[in-house]
Amino acid sequence: MSLPPTLITEGATPATEVEGTFTTSKSKTERGYGFGLSSVQYAPVPSFGIKLAIPFAVRDPSDSKPTVGGIGDVSLMAKYAPLLLPARQFALSGGVTLTFPTGSERRELGGQFAVAPFLAAGKGFGQFSLQADVAYRWQLNRPRPVEPEEEGEEAVRPHKEHGVTANLTATYSPLKWLALLLELNSVTLLHRGDPLSERVQLYLTPGVSVEPAEGWNLRAGVHLPVTSAKEVDWGLIVIVTRGF
Repeated sequence: MSLPPTLITEGATPATEVEGTFTTSKSKTERGYGFGLSSVQYAPVPSFGIKLAIPFAVRDPSDSKPTVGGIGDVSLMAKYAPLLLPARQFALSGGVTLTFPTGSERRELGGQFAVAPFLAAGKGFGQFSLQADVAYRWQLNRPRPVEPEEEGEEAVRPHKEHGVTANLTATYSPLKWLALLLELNSVTLLHRGDPLSERVQLYLTPGVSVEPAEGWNLRAGVHLPVTSAKEVDWGLIVIVTRGF
């Protein structure tokens, strides 16, 4: 069985696909750009899949600091769907994502070794569908110390990052090749020392998805905050997927 593709929400069904993503966002401190292979996924059986993500990022600070770019943190996900009910268009899956510190921590492009178990579910209702996921992610390696601004002061070592993400996607497909999406995305940081710690960030992500040819999907959406607690002022997501 298959459910409509999403923008941020993790799909409940494993698949064999290659996916490229471009993102851009703006915050108070910088503009960010991301691109790369967001999904190289292989599902040998309908209920199990492995997904590799290889991101690249560019950070353009709004102050006098130089623009930096490079590879981000590569991740590997294993997903198992013990419940697949094609007749009822329902799927329930779970798994774990391992993130490896391939990005530069000094240039704030990554540098985290982290683990994130997750659950995902999806249900189709004819032309409509709902999909949701929840994940808890925590950093395993120790962050590098922050150098003091003045001589004589001790370096500060930040706390390991951890937090909860949850997403919900509603999709309406009036035509076989066209779908309208609306996602509700939430992020809650739980580690100490972050201004956004224990404050729920909520975002709305409306988007559109089209299938220009069999096996191909193109979708795009705008990521907009709805709470004062936010990491970005806005974001744009464009995804191209080739299924097999």
